[in-house]
Amino acid sequence: MQEIDLEFIEVSRKIGTDPLFIQGAGGNTSCKVDANTMWVKASGKWLAQAGAEDVFVAVNWAQINRQIEAGFDDPVADATLAKDPRSLRPSIETTLHSLMPHKVVIHTHSVNTIAHAVQRNAEAELSVKLEGLAWAFVPYSKPGLPLTRLVSRVLKEKSVNILVIQNHGLVVGGATSQEALAVMREVEARLDVAARPMRKADAAQMEQICANSGYVVAGSDLIHQLALDPQSFEVARNGSLYPDHVVFLGKAIESVNDVAELAACCAAKSVDPLHPKAIALRSVGVVYDSTLSLGGIEMLKALANVARRIPAGSKIRFLDPEEERELVDWDAEKYRQALP
Repeated sequence: MQEIDLEFIEVSRKIGTDPLFIQGAGGNTSCKVDANTMWVKASGKWLAQAGAEDVFVAVNWAQINRQIEAGFDDPVADATLAKDPRSLRPSIETTLHSLMPHKVVIHTHSVNTIAHAVQRNAEAELSVKLEGLAWAFVPYSKPGLPLTRLVSRVLKEKSVNILVIQNHGLVVGGATSQEALAVMREVEARLDVAARPMRKADAAQMEQICANSGYVVAGSDLIHQLALDPQSFEVARNGSLYPDHVVFLGKAIESVNDVAELAACCAAKSVDPLHPKAIALRSVGVVYDSTLSLGGIEMLKALANVARRIPAGSKIRFLDPEEERELVDWDAEKYRQALP
């Protein structure tokens, strides 16, 4: 089995350390090294750790594609090469990577892309900004096999090296790591949106309310923008924008208008995985569940970065209740959430 390319590992690491591209364990990269072998990021691993630790697993991508074509319920089953003693699972989106015909595939949860892809007029706006590039718009579907089947239809209709996935992110491909990176950076440059200015939070009045409540005041001014920036506050409280938000943070962000409402929300308990993990006190700041993982905190930062880039007055497509529920009831996501 051919080993993974060191340049690919370094490109993956660089992408993984930029929160405008990758947040926590989100996003993934892959490299096809021969007619059968593809290295792909393992589920729950962080691209930022590529090179410092093993974050990739080898699969038989040709077998996976045959099993996709044959209609297998789990095309990745039995496709992992050289049974991994680390018990790593291939990324949930391995099928998406195997279908892309390119040697190197980069899938990011690009903040600038998502800021476009959640708007109801996304395809029309993207058509202008990405004119001249080989790209396609993919309607939202649950990550994994449902999304792969949509992508399969798109790739059969059109030869592209760029996919913008509604309410999800960006996929690019190239013959080399540097070529794929260059394509990604071209898209990023075209979709770059200036974020609204940061405002300074005053957390003092929230500290006392949170004492012994099971909630803590966010330690990041970026997260506090979900309460301090009026447009971001409206976006965050009205629904979830993309899968990783739902998986790590529940549905939307709980919003309150005064300290009494904040105290009541902090006291409320729920075992529903869709129960919001964070509360935004309008014009003051954000608190979140003290058990929130490091990945969850990164998702709050990501949401703030996205929301600050969505123009005021935009018509937004939020995930609907059924789309949210199927994400938290999904065994593959329960596995990813259980990882340290």
